[in-house]
Amino acid sequence: HFWPSLIFMNGVFMPMFIQGLAGVSRRLWDGGQLYAHAQDVLQWNEFMSISAFCLAAAQIPFIINIFMSLFYGEKVDRNPWGATTLEWSAPSPPLPHVNFEGRVEVYREPYEYSVPGAKKDFTPQTEK
Repeated sequence: HFWPSLIFMNGVFMPMFIQGLAGVSRRLWDGGQLYAHAQDVLQWNEFMSISAFCLAAAQIPFIINIFMSLFYGEKVDRNPWGATTLEWSAPSPPLPHVNFEGRVEVYREPYEYSVPGAKKDFTPQTEK
């Protein structure tokens, strides 16, 4: 998704930059066909249109992936990345009127990674 988007986005906007340097305004009803100074750069209009359609098409796999992951994706626990900070103790989706299910007790600083003698590489604040 990244590479096609990058390529086609540049295919849309770089020719616009070239046309702008030639003095072609963006808001011409005919794309500048009636102006003599625009004749040398009008061939970029078709290329920009094709690039714009390809850019839109490049988003289709991304959108499909979002919905497939949303509806059929694997459910994860509260802290899938092993973060140590307090916000990963909250349920997802969040509760309507409070952040946590009960009183939260904190036992350590938020950024304790690779503590000597610890069983895991990270130790959450709420874990004894």
